[in-house]
Amino acid sequence: MSDYNRTTRECSVNQLHPELRQAIQRYFEEHQLGDVETETLLCCETLSEKKNFDGLASLLKDAQDTTIHTGMLLTSQQLIWVRKGDQSETVLNAANLKEIQVRAYMSILTKDTGMEIFGFIGNSKIKARGYVGMGEELVAQNFCAEVSKAISEALPPPPPQRKLPKWLGG
Repeated sequence: MSDYNRTTRECSVNQLHPELRQAIQRYFEEHQLGDVETETLLCCETLSEKKNFDGLASLLKDAQDTTIHTGMLLTSQQLIWVRKGDQSETVLNAANLKEIQVRAYMSILTKDTGMEIFGFIGNSKIKARGYVGMGEELVAQNFCAEVSKAISEALPPPPPQRKLPKWLGG
């Protein structure tokens, strides 16, 4: 079973949890990306709440998040996701749509759902794999589908196929 109950909702950037909204706004300002509301094609937020929080386990480990807010934002050029837990700091990741692949993720074993991201994330010089936990709602599924579609549209078309001469079977 997943360690979290997740609920995903579609929203505007202004409706995101305050720390998420501030991190995204800072990112847009630092990278001179323009107005965050204007540039955003799609935005959603997932609330993840820890199931069966074990008091003994919390004594043996570092402080664990019992609640995590995750904001996901799609622009014409980037996928941006930011996470803030009740114990952990705010962490923002971004990836250029031309440099990643995404797929909807569903684990049969843990019954967890979300989106897997593979490619160059942030300033990474090597390809990395990321995961964003999301709920099972249609909103989450649509977000994943729209990100995949945006990636396809951002990639250049393949070069045209060269036609073979007739004597080579063309």
